[in-house]
Amino acid sequence: MSARCTRTVVAGHEAFVLENPHLRAVVIPALGGRVWSLEDLARGRQWIWHRPGVPLAAQPVGASYDDVWAGGWEELFPNDAAGPFEGRDLPDHGEWWATPFTVAEVVDGNPLQLRMVAETRVVRAACEKTVVLAADAPRLTVRYAIRSLEDAPFHFLFKQHLPVALAPGCRLRLPGGEAEAVEASFGSAIRSTAPFAWPLAPVDGGTLDLTTIPDADSRTREFLYVRDLPAPWCGVDDPEAGASLRLRVDAAALPFTWLFLSYGGWRDVHTAVLEPCTTMPKALEAAVAAGQAARLAPRATFSTAVSVELGGLPAADA
Repeated sequence: MSARCTRTVVAGHEAFVLENPHLRAVVIPALGGRVWSLEDLARGRQWIWHRPGVPLAAQPVGASYDDVWAGGWEELFPNDAAGPFEGRDLPDHGEWWATPFTVAEVVDGNPLQLRMVAETRVVRAACEKTVVLAADAPRLTVRYAIRSLEDAPFHFLFKQHLPVALAPGCRLRLPGGEAEAVEASFGSAIRSTAPFAWPLAPVDGGTLDLTTIPDADSRTREFLYVRDLPAPWCGVDDPEAGASLRLRVDAAALPFTWLFLSYGGWRDVHTAVLEPCTTMPKALEAAVAAGQAARLAPRATFSTAVSVELGGLPAADA
């Protein structure tokens, strides 16, 4: 058994297909190095959501993210919310997602590695993303390195942005933790920012079990932070397909997990976005004040790695 890398074209963009007997991933370097699809070959389950009616296309830094968001597994750096911060005007959802990456090398063997590089400009940094696939494991690992090219330290946010393609009966899974709404005015049912123990959110008339994912016709939405997870992972189960996805992270680098949950209630979108993050809350000024923002010194490097594991329905998670 072995892993192999081949080239293809997706929506006019050069793409790289990484495949072993268990999974197939399609990566588009020019579009932020995003993983466009991730398929469990044993179960025929493609896990990454694509937005209907929004074309997959290159976008300039500063584009309105919500308007052009086409889906795919992306990263956000150095911010989420746009606006002035530390002497810069930060673009919507940062620069990474709109920055074209260049393939630096493809390393054959076990594991197979696709290394991509780029430089961001608003906050000057050298960014490296390496997608790693072993010959015989149902796991895709992504390694990151962000080296500051600035002469002064800066605070930043680095976040995963993995939208899951949902099917009827899917369940949202976390190992626990303390959750709270990002904004009291956004959610359909959770109307307070008071913390609660995952997964039971206090709502009018009782509790809301957040593991349950309703269909798009529910027209609901929630946006949450989760902290103090007993183990550093989040994911989704698909009982009908007998399949599961687990996104595993380095808790020291990504201690907070954000969850953007739109079940038809935001722009007709039906997806659960898994967002392990360095930083909380969304506004960098508030995160700095709370001592919960990542910081990078001049010429220093932030590095971390995440893994997505595909498999059957687990008896228990650890």
